[in-house]
Amino acid sequence: MLDIQALLITTDGDLVPVNLPGTSRDRLTAMYSVLRCNYVDVVRLTTQLDMWIDDEGLYNHPVNPVATLLAQRYGWTYQPYHGPVLLTGGADDNGETIPLNVDKTKALLTSLADL
Repeated sequence: MLDIQALLITTDGDLVPVNLPGTSRDRLTAMYSVLRCNYVDVVRLTTQLDMWIDDEGLYNHPVNPVATLLAQRYGWTYQPYHGPVLLTGGADDNGETIPLNVDKTKALLTSLADL
């Protein structure tokens, strides 16, 4: 299976490309490591953009201002998001994570630069 291209947004606003393993089990383990957490949750920003977060981020990490502004841009206005977040390209019909493609990533980076 191919690796999944994702984008990490740190709490300092740094953008870091990340390759996640192609298998679901290995991908989840990598997400735990990248997000520095024990439990992940997903915020479906659009059908083509998922934001993975530390499910316990409120207790373990500072606010991530860029991730919070990004979520607000898509209508998620009721809470700040804490800790690093990982962006992926949504999910397919089987619930498997889809990579960010080049066009999506460029559009996303342009959108984030506006924040």
